[in-house]
Amino acid sequence: MTPAGLDQILSFFFRPQGRISRREFGLGTLFILLFDSAILVLLVGRGTPHPALILAMLALGLPLTIAQFVLVAKRCHDLNLPGSFVLLLVVPAFNAVWLLMLAVLPGNPAPNAYGPPPRFRPD
Repeated sequence: MTPAGLDQILSFFFRPQGRISRREFGLGTLFILLFDSAILVLLVGRGTPHPALILAMLALGLPLTIAQFVLVAKRCHDLNLPGSFVLLLVVPAFNAVWLLMLAVLPGNPAPNAYGPPPRFRPD
């Protein structure tokens, strides 16, 4: 098995076309959460952060937020829902529940309007 190339990684996190499985969604979300946590530790662990450091952290936070929205859109596609359901992430009382639901609900096993079902493909 060969490691994923940069194009595959960027496609996974930043191209909303297609579908992803619960496992891919969970691993992608975990990666984003760990990266967010590392940024937070770096920012808070230094006492009073320098304004340039805060700006750099915000610049890193935006792509991570976009990546999470893309993963949610792809997971919605697997459930045969439009990607616009990603907007449920901005509902404060419901966003964590929505992420949990996406992680546990089984996807549509048949091809749908968003493509064939995701499968593990050992190359």
